[in-house]
Amino acid sequence: MSVTINGSTGVSLVQDGVIVTADMASSVPLGTKNKIINGNLGINQRAVTGSVVLAAGVYGHDRWKAGASGCSYTFATTANVTTITISAGSLLQVIEGLNLQSGTHTLSWTGTATAKIDAGSYSASGVTGTATGGTNMTIDFSTGTLSLVQLEEGSTATPFEHRSYGQELALCQRYYCKTSPGTAYGFYASGGALSATSFRAGFSIPVPMRVAATFTSSGSFRVYTTAAHTISALSAFTYLDDSISTMLDVTTTGLIAGDAGYISSLADADAYIAFDAEL
Repeated sequence: MSVTINGSTGVSLVQDGVIVTADMASSVPLGTKNKIINGNLGINQRAVTGSVVLAAGVYGHDRWKAGASGCSYTFATTANVTTITISAGSLLQVIEGLNLQSGTHTLSWTGTATAKIDAGSYSASGVTGTATGGTNMTIDFSTGTLSLVQLEEGSTATPFEHRSYGQELALCQRYYCKTSPGTAYGFYASGGALSATSFRAGFSIPVPMRVAATFTSSGSFRVYTTAAHTISALSAFTYLDDSISTMLDVTTTGLIAGDAGYISSLADADAYIAFDAEL
């Protein structure tokens, strides 16, 4: 195979005298063809394991949630490809309208599951549907196996587009972002005491989220200034209209106003904080 570069027509790959790829300069930019986020199912911020049982509307792997009847599935990863096996219910992804242009789109995947686009009919891989730019689209999978899920413009399915792990994670974090150091006494944010019972710390979310996110936390936390203070309440609020800059507010006791310190977990490697802006 040879590569031909032309300033007018772009890049062509030629094999046995036949052009197999042409005009790449004017084609879809690399990394943006697939409108599905986490189509490789490799991002699992919520850390679901084993036999996953989801109530209606609850998320498992990033960007994938249970349908109206819930969803039960297992999954396995081989050679960096994750395959989900749905045993009951359905698994959905809602694609944000901001990422869609009007026209025909083709949904493809590897596996035995059937799928539909919006209110269409369940079919094997190669389902087509019509998107309206700016309007959300729902992808719905029934029972069976699925991996390498792709939705792309046009009426023809093409090979799955592999994005880097970091790029895929950042796309997921627009909708859900979980921070968990994974170790006892893991660091979260630094700040200062406002009073004997109040501490505030700045926290930056890695990417702008879709909307102002809902904050949740799990586990045991502390504030450390000149000594450790167990946290009785932890909350967050966005103080700038950028969906990134956030303050963590802590309620505790024994602080001295003006003291600097930081928020960490206690002896709890499973503690986390999360921001949710899912569709």
